[in-house]
This record gives sequence, structure tokens and C-alpha cells, in this order.
Amino acid sequence: MPLSIMQPHVILPSQYFKRSESFVPERRLMTAILDDAVRCIERYGCPTDARERRIFFAAKRWLMASETHWPYSFERICAVLDLDANAVRARLLSRQPRARASAPRPRASAA
Repeated sequence: MPLSIMQPHVILPSQYFKRSESFVPERRLMTAILDDAVRCIERYGCPTDARERRIFFAAKRWLMASETHWPYSFERICAVLDLDANAVRARLLSRQPRARASAPRPRASAA
């Protein structure tokens, strides 16, 4: 008799119980990436310096890109998380503040 027949079968809990899709590390990472982009767009919608402008436009560029070949692109993340990418874009862009009321306006130069 082969020795493997005599050995008890060991099944790990992770093999027996299927992991919930919401706890897969990759999905959590995708959710965190999307959350960070949303926060950057909301927080820096009216940038006050070059750093804030850079962060805002990087997040907006990622949001507006229509690429799907990169695993962590906006379109791919929305597909994995079962979100409508166009609806998310529209919602985020509609919530952007237009301009700060207290921001000084450029003066017309007297020629």
C-alpha cells in the first residue's frame, strides 16, 4: 500500500471556506486607490499652491483616462468594483467647486 493512502487528508479552513470577495486584498487596494483619488479631487478642487494643483491634476488625469490595459486604471478599478465609470466621473466633476469666493481676481492692467 502506498503511504499516501494511509495519511489523513488535511483541509485548511482557507481551502474549505471560500473567501468573501469584499475581503480580497486586491479589491481592498483598488478601493483605497479610488478613495484617495476622490479625496484628492474633493480636497484640492480649488488649489492654493503648485503642490495642490499638481495633486489635483494628477488625480483628475487618472480619473479621465479611458485606458483599460493597466490593472489599476480608473476604468479597470470601476469594472472590478462593479461601478459605472462614467457615472462616477460625472458625479465627481459635478461636485467640484467652480472658484473660491475669497480668491482675488486678476486686475486688468491699465495701459
